[in-house]
Amino acid sequence: MIEDEAMTTSSGGPEAAAATILDGLRRRTPMPRLIAIVGIPGSGKSTIAAALAASVPGAVVVPMDGYHLPRSALTADGLARRGAPDTFDPDALRADLASLREHGHGLFPAFDHAVKDPEPDAISVPAESPLVIVEGLYLLLRSWRMAHLFDFRVVLECDVETAVDRVAARHLACGLEATPEAAYHRADTNDRRNAGVVLADDCASRADLVIRSGA
Repeated sequence: MIEDEAMTTSSGGPEAAAATILDGLRRRTPMPRLIAIVGIPGSGKSTIAAALAASVPGAVVVPMDGYHLPRSALTADGLARRGAPDTFDPDALRADLASLREHGHGLFPAFDHAVKDPEPDAISVPAESPLVIVEGLYLLLRSWRMAHLFDFRVVLECDVETAVDRVAARHLACGLEATPEAAYHRADTNDRRNAGVVLADDCASRADLVIRSGA
């Protein structure tokens, strides 16, 4: 059950944020197993999820990126807007999360950055895993109807301009764009728009813990 008012705190970095999340989990009885980490592009979701997993032996991270629609299923417009809510498959993610809750284990897709498409059944969540960390932009969107499937929900708050700069640097570093100008343009248009979707939907109102991400 989502509490009426989320706890809000500040983070000094990924390890500090992970420690804060783990403290929040340990305060619950029983300790939550299936958690969501949500935030705008560039807010630090994957970095904090990895830091949290490293602090809990046997924890598994499931990135929402595995639920990108394959490029073959997208129009030219969809490819240009890839990362927007309608370029994912929330129905498949919802079904997989529900199955995990029912059976305690499951297989999840990863995102193969080499081929730029999902890789089916690449992530295994065994029944003995004590913590499953799902990270992604849209996990708490009202229209995706899956917030109730998580035992604990974390939202990372981050200054939008800082986040856009981070994403632009990432686009350049991974080769998605060839120049700093093109990388910033992509982040400033596509990623900023996607951040607006998360913020306009007030996803933080459905969180158990809100962490203000550092610069």
